[in-house]
Amino acid sequence: MPTVKILNSRCGNSVPVLAKLKDGTDKLGYLDLNTEIALFSNGGTTEKFEGGATANFMTIFRNLRPPPTGLKVYDDLWYDLRYGDTFPSNAVPADGRALNTETGPHMQYVALWYKHGDPVFGRAYPNSAGKTNAHFGKNNQENAGPEVGSMQLLTVPEASCMGLEYKWMPLAEGKSSGWTVVHIGNAAPCILKDEKGLEVLGNLDLTIEKASAGYGGKEKIISGGAVAALKVLFKRRLA
Repeated sequence: MPTVKILNSRCGNSVPVLAKLKDGTDKLGYLDLNTEIALFSNGGTTEKFEGGATANFMTIFRNLRPPPTGLKVYDDLWYDLRYGDTFPSNAVPADGRALNTETGPHMQYVALWYKHGDPVFGRAYPNSAGKTNAHFGKNNQENAGPEVGSMQLLTVPEASCMGLEYKWMPLAEGKSSGWTVVHIGNAAPCILKDEKGLEVLGNLDLTIEKASAGYGGKEKIISGGAVAALKVLFKRRLA
């Protein structure tokens, strides 16, 4: 039988919960998984529950399972994990190759993170122990290390289930050839390349032609006309 993984539907360390409050009404609130404190807004006041009092609250769960062999998948598959978790074997690499970096060729994989609710693409990769490292750039900062917390990796199913084809192309080339940009909101995965030929996987803001990545503690930025030549991830449905 296929392995089934059951996960809370959550954002960061918070999960939605449903509980009966002191006045007998059922209300939706949230539970912090770290502190085991649940908060509910009710009639202009906040009700608080802690520890064991939250054990019987209702929450939402979802199942992640491999699709049946031969069933085509036509949606992007996002794998939920946390910084330091075991790195999956089916993550999508930047341009299908090792990128050129200051320390030599390095594999980088498409990662998605939310900073204050805004989607940001960045790079993730396994460390020497096979655990997940990741870097993101936003608001003139690099976010990396345990502070990243929860993230998602773009993954692919086994070959028999592939309903989508992915390809890295400059933005104009991809659009003119009938492909669709892989994006969440106005953010798309993009490979930044500087004048020295060094490459890093990061984020393209589709509204303002700004590509950026977390690098060296800062947000490395490429803007203006130079963005047009950078490779962006596209997809199309296989016949």
